[in-house]
Amino acid sequence: MIQFGAGSAGLTSNDFAILQRVAEMQRNNRATVRIVAHAQQDASGSSADQVARANYEVSRQRALAVANQLVRLGVPANRIVAEAASDAEPAFETTSARGIAANRRAEIFVDF
Repeated sequence: MIQFGAGSAGLTSNDFAILQRVAEMQRNNRATVRIVAHAQQDASGSSADQVARANYEVSRQRALAVANQLVRLGVPANRIVAEAASDAEPAFETTSARGIAANRRAEIFVDF
């Protein structure tokens, strides 16, 4: 799992290390890597629809950031599936700052 800051799709050096290990697993097993990126209160707007669209875009950018780094690390693009889940699937409670921050994530699954 990769965690992100509010409104960010930037990857850290720790994230690069995680993705290097994912790339190695993929290469060793010719697996498919599935990325599901999430957002949680990352966007603001004047309407619920506007907020939903903006959160979706943030989660899309996160999925693409992870996928693009995996490609740079040698994972074939046709072995990567990237999905944007927006804020529809919180894994942690959303009533605290800690839970909200934890939901700003990209989950990575290696399907053998």
